[in-house]
Amino acid sequence: MPDSVNANVATLENQLTQRFGLLMSQAQLAELLGRSTGGLRYSLSYPSDVSTRALKACGRKIGRRKYYPVSEVARIILGNGEA
Repeated sequence: MPDSVNANVATLENQLTQRFGLLMSQAQLAELLGRSTGGLRYSLSYPSDVSTRALKACGRKIGRRKYYPVSEVARIILGNGEA
């Protein structure tokens, strides 16, 4: 079972990397999750569940902007890793 989960994470990670690159901006993350940028920003400011807290924790600040590593986002989306 763990091998199939790791394979799913790797597949999703490869798809996201091809689409967005290694780091995702907040706008790209909002697009992926089907949310507005403002809605995502609000959710990250006041996280109410485990996956939102994990997304907030995995964010990397570069300059004035926040970016999210695709590998960690894939793990969080599939639910087997809290960053």
